Amino acid sequence: MEQLPPEIINKPVLIVDDAGSMRALLSATLKSYGFKYVFEATDGSEAYRLLQLKPIGLIFCDWEMPNKDGLQLFKDLKQEEKLKNIPFVLVTSMAELDKVKVAINEGVKDYIVKPFKEGTLLSKINGIFASSVSSG
Repeated sequence: MEQLPPEIINKPVLIVDDAGSMRALLSATLKSYGFKYVFEATDGSEAYRLLQLKPIGLIFCDWEMPNKDGLQLFKDLKQEEKLKNIPFVLVTSMAELDKVKVAINEGVKDYIVKPFKEGTLLSKINGIFASSVSSG
């Protein structure tokens, strides 16, 4: 398996999903890539509280959740100076193009449609940090 550089795997990652099985799958996959700090939240409200307390370097967030959905969490983060530049990947089981377009129009740059292959996750992480390194 391709190795991620230390400057990526040392970033704390937050997984936000109301489905425990999806959080467990993402967490196990990220840890298999070498990520050391993986945090979990069950909805956008819990994630927002956690983001106030812990420095996070990457967020994987489900779209449809109770209390605060993924798109609303993304919008909330964009309003805060210290949180607005955290790479954010919207994870959705919805393949409907119109909903993805709504997210893109709101500023979401990265998304994954479930179910996804392990290689998709790795290439998404590489792409996020390759673009952030090259753009500044």
